[in-house]
Amino acid sequence: MMDHAAGASHASALEWVLVITAAVVLVWALGLTLRYTVRPEETDPGHIKRRILVDETDETDETEEARHR
Repeated sequence: MMDHAAGASHASALEWVLVITAAVVLVWALGLTLRYTVRPEETDPGHIKRRILVDETDETDETEEARHR
C-alpha cells in the first residue's frame, strides 16, 4: 500500500544536510519577515514609503502659497 514511502527513513547524510539547511533558511527568512514587518526601522525622509504618502497636488499647492507670501 505505502511502498512509495518505504525508503524515506533511509535518507543519506547529504539529504539530511539539505533538509536541515532548507529548514534553517526557512526559519531565518520567516524571522526577518516578522522583524521587518513589526519594526521596519526606516527613518530616511527620502524613503519610498514616505514619498508615496505625499500627494503631488499638496506639494504644488504649498509651493504656490509660499510664493504668494
